[in-house]
Amino acid sequence: MEKGTYGYLSSRKKQQLRMAVLWGIFVIILTLIGMVIWGTKLNLLMIPAMLCVIPFANYLVSYIAVASYRSGDTEKYAALHAFEEAEMLLADLILVDEKGERASMDFAVIYQGGIAAYQSEKKDTRDRITITVNDLMKRRGIPMRIMVYRDWDEFLQRITEMNAPADEPSRKKVRRAKDALISVCL
Repeated sequence: MEKGTYGYLSSRKKQQLRMAVLWGIFVIILTLIGMVIWGTKLNLLMIPAMLCVIPFANYLVSYIAVASYRSGDTEKYAALHAFEEAEMLLADLILVDEKGERASMDFAVIYQGGIAAYQSEKKDTRDRITITVNDLMKRRGIPMRIMVYRDWDEFLQRITEMNAPADEPSRKKVRRAKDALISVCL
């Protein structure tokens, strides 16, 4: 599943946890086989077992980084179907700023003039999202600004005023903005 699509977070969590468990089991098996064969933990199989701890740790840390985040509400996603067909919708975004701090956005609709995002996260991180995304767009030379909404009705009202990009330069601008936004997300 691609980053920025609905359901990406749950898919990524499952994949990262599955891989961490598999690598962990592999480490344990190598360790046990070495101890059974040689009767000590100082054996040749400990070298690959120790090396296999690295991918285990990478997958585990990746899982922990996204474990507390959830996908947006299914009914709300269904209401945004037209924007997905117009290739203007991103979902399940976890933005990482320059300091490494994370903030989630359930949905982001990218249109010719900017980005409207909806955040249902309990912790209000709208200012961090706004600063990070506006700075990103400025550095990439994309004249867009983001507005983050916490109220669903206000978000819906705002995005219903948006038009799908009509010409190729506008579609290209929306694609560049989507790619830029995805590049700073987990």
